[in-house]
Amino acid sequence: MTSPIAHRLLLLDLREKRRLPLPDIAGLEPVNPAPGSNCDIALSAVAVLVAIDSERAYSDWRQRYHPMCPCGFPHIVLLDPYDPGLARRTLADDAADCCAMDDVERLQLIVSRLLRPLPAKNQAWIPSPVDPASHLRLQTTLDTLPSPIFIKNRSGRYIACNKAFEEYLGLPHSQIIGASVFDIAPEELARVYEKADQELLAAGGNQSYETRVRYADGTLRDVIFHKSVFLDANGQPEGISGTILDITERKTLEQKLAHAAATDFLTGVYNLRTFYELGSREFRRHVRHGGELSLIIIDLDYFKDINDRLGHAAGDDALRVFVDIVQSQLRDQDIFARAGGDEFRVLLPDTLPSGAAMVAERMRKAVSEQTVSSARGTAQLSISVGICSCLPGDESLEDATKRADAALYMAKAAGRNAIHPTFTSV
Repeated sequence: MTSPIAHRLLLLDLREKRRLPLPDIAGLEPVNPAPGSNCDIALSAVAVLVAIDSERAYSDWRQRYHPMCPCGFPHIVLLDPYDPGLARRTLADDAADCCAMDDVERLQLIVSRLLRPLPAKNQAWIPSPVDPASHLRLQTTLDTLPSPIFIKNRSGRYIACNKAFEEYLGLPHSQIIGASVFDIAPEELARVYEKADQELLAAGGNQSYETRVRYADGTLRDVIFHKSVFLDANGQPEGISGTILDITERKTLEQKLAHAAATDFLTGVYNLRTFYELGSREFRRHVRHGGELSLIIIDLDYFKDINDRLGHAAGDDALRVFVDIVQSQLRDQDIFARAGGDEFRVLLPDTLPSGAAMVAERMRKAVSEQTVSSARGTAQLSISVGICSCLPGDESLEDATKRADAALYMAKAAGRNAIHPTFTSV
């Protein structure tokens, strides 16, 4: 060779149409390695020039040939024709530089810059001992791990991932590498990921947060991202590595436990604790903004007799029949709960006592038309209802509850299967 080894420039021509001739520059040596082959030749070269003419050619470089280069080995992208958008993308990845195929003067300046000695604290690139075989072993090792793993450069584009990550997203390797989160995720989620990445790159260190990811089947899964910043030789953020922990089953279990803690296991309506939590919130809103707030307390008549005479299964059936009827008469904003045994409560926001009485009467009439049966016999169902409204001067929902209890007692005293509205303090 006429050029010194130090000036050796490898050229990989991936163009499909090859409009322009190769640049006339000293030390240029065209190469055509088979993907996956040994690239020891790079260890004695200054850089590799990659000639491309399309996004497809660039993807071919990134996916098939770039992994063969020793870690950190500089490459210069030559564009034929020059495409500003593609140029920005190559520089946003890890290209040492980029220029038009026929801009020989700029190319010579780029090569000169690569050859220029750097200060001792910022040593020039030293060929890495990592060879293609080592790279493949590393990729194989990552692919054996069951957790989805990914690596992004500082511009937010994926530069590596394992099989578990591909399978989790349901996307091929070729569609992930070189893409940003906006290319592979719904926009609203991509914005969450991008914001978190920017914060991590600015702060450094590690990051963990919960969010959602679109799974391979199109559903959204609950996950925890664990991410870390990795640095370049100068101690500057070079990119982000991360893994995904799927917590969908845990979240589902938490929701089930929360639901179980908030509801009555037999009827599925709120329990008394939840009634007071939601009801107290509604009471405070009523105090702040005014308006009407009515309370209904309901007892299922002769419930103990039904249990004793027909059996507890019939008693459970009676509760479920009653609950179905009540729920059919309520709005989404109404709060319905089982206080215990055969007692239930309904809080009706923005409802006059007369309106509450109308709702209660519809419930009473519908329940009175129902029966429950067992091998021991049949029982007619009925309810007694006490009604009151929250009044000025009430300090809590408990004040209204006492008046509604008194009204319920009067309904029972009237012979049951009755409602008793009470609109003033008892």
